Amino acid sequence: MTNIHVCTAQESQYVDMKICKLPRIEVTKKAATRMVVESLVDQLIASKLISNERLFEQILYNKDIIWIQNDNINGHLFAKANTTDQLKTKTNSFMMYMPTNPIIYEVNGEHYHLITRIDSTRAKPNLERLSQAPKPILSAARVNDLLCSIVMRFYETYLEDLSQVASKNKQLINVVEHEYHQFLEAVKELNEYHLNWHPRGNGHELLLKLIDNLQLLKSQPGKVLINFSKPHSYVVVDPSYRSFKQAQKAVQAL
Repeated sequence: MTNIHVCTAQESQYVDMKICKLPRIEVTKKAATRMVVESLVDQLIASKLISNERLFEQILYNKDIIWIQNDNINGHLFAKANTTDQLKTKTNSFMMYMPTNPIIYEVNGEHYHLITRIDSTRAKPNLERLSQAPKPILSAARVNDLLCSIVMRFYETYLEDLSQVASKNKQLINVVEHEYHQFLEAVKELNEYHLNWHPRGNGHELLLKLIDNLQLLKSQPGKVLINFSKPHSYVVVDPSYRSFKQAQKAVQAL
């Protein structure tokens, strides 16, 4: 995956929240585990397919994705910049968020750091985790599980929001549902094999290829998607928030 540096503020009449990644220079000489998570987060922000508010509440600051807690201090994929030094592992005091040269995103003017303490544990993605009650952790995120959870929540949020739009595109919904189902089935199949799920292993690389092949994640509003369920069939990608926001404003004005 390509690391996308983004600064996106969607139209103010539709989206209240602004998410902007601050410039930084990468100092790591070799690929780090957290880079694939950073790249995926940047890709989702750049897609503009769900509103920034929904992206923040459903993925970037959602306990279902990851929940770091130390005493009364909380962190998720994002943690407030002024609390990151308190979010350390209890066993060895490793920082959960990069202490030097952090990856910083500005959310409505407030700085947040992206989690960087991502473990190389040989763990396959758990497709059931999003349906389980979230539990706070203070060790490290497991990269394959984390990547899969982010992708799953993005698809579920996009489909949920698109289904509420007054002029919803049923053909687009069908294509996205088909792609999402194919992804889940492919991950289930990978989980059945004895693969190496270490970040340098074949299981991890195959998961990255599955994610990289997802059409929706590479899309922006207006892009054409191939409908693989029908020959020579295409759909145009719609954002899931524009008409829905307009409808909300119309209701509020009554």
